[in-house]
Parts: sequence; C-alpha cells; structure tokens
Amino acid sequence: MGSYNVGVNLVEGQSLSPIAGVTTGICGLMGNFVKGPLHKATLVTNLTQAQGIFGIKPPTGCTSPYSVKAFFAKVGSGQLYIVRVASDAAARAFKVFQDRQGAPEDTLKVWAKNEGIWGNALQADIDDYSILSTEPSLEIPVSAEEAMLLSIEGLEVGSDLELDNGTNQEYVRITQIDAANKKVYWSGGTTYAYPTETSTVKSMEFSLKIYDTSLLVETWDGLSMNDAVTFHCEKVIADNSDYVTVEDLKATDTDYQDLPAATTLQALTGGVDGLSDVDGADYTGVEASKTGKYAFDAVEGLFRFVCPNPLLTNGDPAVAYKALVQDLLDYANTRVLVHFIGDVPYGKTPTEAVTFRNNFAGRRLTCWYPWLKVLEEQVAVYLPLSSFVLGCSVEKDYRRGVHKNIGNEAIPYAIDVEYPVSVPEGEVLNDAGVDVARKFRGRGIRTYGGRTCSVLTAWRFNHYAELWSYIGRSLMEGLADVPFEPHDQFLWKSVIRRVEAFLANEQSKGALFDASNPTGKAYLVIMNSSNNPNDQIALGIALVEVEYVPVGTAEKFVIKLTSSPMGLSVA
Repeated sequence: MGSYNVGVNLVEGQSLSPIAGVTTGICGLMGNFVKGPLHKATLVTNLTQAQGIFGIKPPTGCTSPYSVKAFFAKVGSGQLYIVRVASDAAARAFKVFQDRQGAPEDTLKVWAKNEGIWGNALQADIDDYSILSTEPSLEIPVSAEEAMLLSIEGLEVGSDLELDNGTNQEYVRITQIDAANKKVYWSGGTTYAYPTETSTVKSMEFSLKIYDTSLLVETWDGLSMNDAVTFHCEKVIADNSDYVTVEDLKATDTDYQDLPAATTLQALTGGVDGLSDVDGADYTGVEASKTGKYAFDAVEGLFRFVCPNPLLTNGDPAVAYKALVQDLLDYANTRVLVHFIGDVPYGKTPTEAVTFRNNFAGRRLTCWYPWLKVLEEQVAVYLPLSSFVLGCSVEKDYRRGVHKNIGNEAIPYAIDVEYPVSVPEGEVLNDAGVDVARKFRGRGIRTYGGRTCSVLTAWRFNHYAELWSYIGRSLMEGLADVPFEPHDQFLWKSVIRRVEAFLANEQSKGALFDASNPTGKAYLVIMNSSNNPNDQIALGIALVEVEYVPVGTAEKFVIKLTSSPMGLSVA
C-alpha cells in the first residue's frame, strides 16, 4: 500500500486507455492522369503536390485533375490517395546510353519515372564530372599500387581515378583508403611515374541533366556506374528524382569505361498513356496484383472514395460504367467501413437519373446529380459531383462532425450546374435516393441531398451509414488491446467504462440523440454473463453489445404559420 502522510494524500490511480474517434478524412480518388504512379495509391495532401505528381491538365476525354482540384478547393489540405488507372499498353519513355569502350556497349538506361507520353518530352544530357580533383603530395613512381594525395574528400573504395602527368594518363580503381594519411591503394602497378609538380589526380564520374521540353529541370552530379560506392547512379537517383529513374545495364563492373559516354541532349522515346484501350476491367483491377480499385487495399483507414468520369473504351461505355459502379459498391461492402460516392452520368434528365440510380442498392453508396460547370483557362468544363461532395464531406466532418448530414454544404470552384433541378424534380429525385446539387440565389451552389441507395429506412440517410462506420472503426481501434486479456468481470467493467466514455463524448458533440428520452443516455452498452455465457467464454469469444440512437436530420423543415384576424386565443 505504501506510506501516507497525515492528512490528505494524492496518488495517481491506474487509468484506462480512452477510445478516441478515428479520422474520417482519409479519402481515395481513381482516375486518368497524364503522369504519376500507375495502380498505386499515392498520398497527396494539397493541390500543388497533386499537380506536381499527376499533372495539371487532363488527358483528352478525361477530367480527373480537375476533380482533384474540386476536392482541394473545399478542404485546402487533406489526405487524398490517388490511384492512376490505365491499360496494360501504358509504357514509360526511355533512352539507352553506351559506354566508353572501344567497341561501345549499352551501359545506362534512363527511364521516365512513370508511364505516359509526357515522358517523350524529356531529354537527357551526359557530361564528364569529377567529385575530386587534386594532386599527389608525393611522387607516384612506376609500378606503384598506392598514392598519397593532397585530398581524398569524396573518394570511396570503388572510386575510379585518372592519373595524369601532363603527357600520359592511366586509370585505377581504389581498393583501400587510409584516411588518416590521405592514401589510396589499387591493384596492378602503374605504367608511368607521376611527379608532384606536373601531375593531377581526379575521380571519374559523370553528370546527368534532365530537360523537360528543353527546360533544365534536374541535375545529378557525381554519379558512378560502380554499385560498390554510395554514389552509384541507381542509388542516388532511386526515388529522389521527380522525372526519371535509371538502370545500370552492366552485370559486372569493370572500370571507368563503364561510364556512359558524354553526349548532347538525347530524347526519351516510347512513352504511351494507355488510355486508348482502357476499360472497366482496368478499374476493377486484380486483387492479387493490387491493381485498379485493389490499390486502395494498402490505405489503412480509407473512409470515402470516388471514381469521377472514368474513361471507358468498352463497346458500350454506359453499360460498362453501370457495371463499374456496382463493382465499386461491392468493394465498399467488402471493406465494410468504406463508402463510395458515385455519379449519375453526364447529360441525364432527372427521370433518367432515377432510372440509373435504381440499378443499385446499398447503404455505402450515394448517387449524385447533376454535373457542375467550372472554368479552366476560360473554357467551360463539366465535372461529376462526387469529388466536390468528397471535399464537402471532409470539411463538414472537421467543422461539425460525421453526424452532420452532407446536405446544404456550400460548393466552391463550380460556377453553375449542368441541369437546374426544380423543386418538384428535387422531390422526385430525393425520394428515389438521388442526391443533388442546386444553385440558390445569394447562397451559391450547395449540396441538397443526403440519402444513400439503401432500400432500408434505417439506412436512408447518409450520415446514419457513415456514423455507424465511424463508431465501428473507433471501437475496433480503441479496443485493440482487449484480445488475449483475461476474460472475467474486470474485463467487462473495463470495456463498458471505455465504450460508455466514448459514446458519452459523441453524445456531447451532438452525434447521438434519443427523442424519447432527450435528457438521458442515447446509448446502451452490455457486457456481462447474459451475453457472455461460460460455453462462449470457453471458445475464447468476448462479446460487447453496443446500441446507440443516431441524431436525425431535419431534411424537411416545416414552418407552420397561422393568420388569426380574430385575435389570439389565450389559454
């Protein structure tokens, strides 16, 4: 128990790890871009970063970069994972350079960093470069296998040196370095002597300059073709370049002549976008190779994703798009806690929009209509609503919480709607589960819907479905320490206290409300012998049952206004 002082004592008791609400701001977007990693979920946190990786302008027939812009127009900065989709025909541009041998061989391949015709605008320039240029501090005699230099800065075992006495040159590869005495060693004696007065020693490396449409964008100095040194070209450039990767084509390193010969600007060629034959299967992807939608498998905590205006070259793109929406809904259902924001295709009437939406059923899908007009370089472009809604959802969650319905959120960037939905049309669309954007005088363009595609009343509203996912993921992550704990009444009490504390906090934020008991708890947590009998405990199963009442949404606000010419009645 320890010792206490006379009077009041304060000691720290054992605390339980609280359950924190997870973020609902982790988003995904699939689309077609001129550049960027293919079939890989790449995190971008702002528009500038997204445009640097995936390009500013869309490929012909696509709008994905503008959809990314629509997302960030609302959130400013956020967590957006972009998956670039293309067909297997997509290819990277490249250029092969030859070495300095008397009979030149291929030695270095410069690749565009990723697939697309954008890489065909790249040029590469190779020049001689020396990390170190110095002099011998003592004469290097004939047949020498070592040298003492004025400097050895930057040299490593594996560095190639040129020895020059003003008349003759020869080349050696360093096998050992004595840093304290500034000495280097090599194998095989020298043919010539190198007096201190007339001789120089320099290392043999090369520089690689990258040009984009004849504009110098990157310079890589001091590169080697010897993979034994830290400045080997592949090691240096690796993932550090925004434009290229390089490949050492030599299986065996010999000497300085492996270096690529100096050249003038050489164009990369062979880049292909892979969009002339991209189809629904490329978006559907293959689970084993994590292509298409399965690239999102790597994104922990993914909460919402979109696929705005995918380019489909199937024989019947409309049929292919309908199949794709169903496939992406199936993916959301498989991941359980993920929601897909879908779009009605461009050019549909309200009646046609309802017909399209009726193809689907599920609480993890919302279907939005119509498209929105934006201006890009003074040219009108129409974009699907989904990426606008994605941004509005994230911003709304941050400002109000996931329990706030997505309806009535202001949409920036857009200047008009493709189709002005009337009030009667809006009623029909809303009852059919088609969410809309409408333009209001003085209030701009706003989301004006918030229903899922579920046929069940319990999941009619989008925030019901998203709140369930939010609470579910928060409990799963917050109670991750429970498995393998002793299953007894102490565990029950611990879990109940933690879950109730979490739900009480959510209720205080307005996420839960029970109209039948407005001042009481809007949740119930049960974990006792009634739902954890001995035979279940023997199987290693611990069950906590959590029931809550989500706050509703004032979707249809009614003002009852009465005119009383005869005066008010007084009770």
